[in-house]
Amino acid sequence: MTDTWNGEPLADAKSMNEDIHYRVHDADSGALLGFGTGRGGALGAVVAHCRRVEDAHPGRHLVIRAYDGPAGPAFDRPAGP
Repeated sequence: MTDTWNGEPLADAKSMNEDIHYRVHDADSGALLGFGTGRGGALGAVVAHCRRVEDAHPGRHLVIRAYDGPAGPAFDRPAGP
């Protein structure tokens, strides 16, 4: 079944299975508030971590950026709130 948005069909796409490496920044100051990797394309884990960062920094506007690799070998789990 094709997904639609406002009556328009969306392009077919496959689920991702690659790790999602990301960093969470304060949109105004640019400060790094958290980072992590959603293993195996686990978008739900990324969203949950971003919500924790949001809860720890109420009123801030967040920017979440995807990167092509992890923050470094010592950072094997999400960091930040």
